[in-house]
Amino acid sequence: MANAANGAQNHVIPQISDALFGTRSHTAGARYQVPRKVPLRIEPKTFFANERTFLSWVSMAITIGGVTTALVGFQSEGGGGHESGPIMPGTTDLITILLTPVAIAMVIYALFCFYWRSVFLRKKQMGFYNDYVGPAVLCGLVMLVLSVIMVVAFIEVLAY
Repeated sequence: MANAANGAQNHVIPQISDALFGTRSHTAGARYQVPRKVPLRIEPKTFFANERTFLSWVSMAITIGGVTTALVGFQSEGGGGHESGPIMPGTTDLITILLTPVAIAMVIYALFCFYWRSVFLRKKQMGFYNDYVGPAVLCGLVMLVLSVIMVVAFIEVLAY
């Protein structure tokens, strides 16, 4: 019974991965590619490009996390009102609550992409290194969070 569950799981995960990242069965035009007779040669600069992409995603996540941490660090402990600073404590709490998970999600996404691309490179697997879903989702998430923060800050300014 456990083998049947493991067998089903072993077929589901590759299907999801194939649909997200593309294979011959899920990528337009891939069926027209001729199979290679010569082993694929991977240049060393390809591994460095994978690492560079990983580091750029992690750098952006650290920047977002650093901004949220700095906002919390500079938040005054005043009794509210204009003396406490230009940003209300509730707004800084909201920024921290919303942006910290986004930064963590960026790090997890970067680690995941680095791992699956390095596996493809080590196996000398053909193409399909593009990811259209992840950056679009992260960009949409950042835009949504920043829009919510802007609306809440605008409401607080109007209420002041």
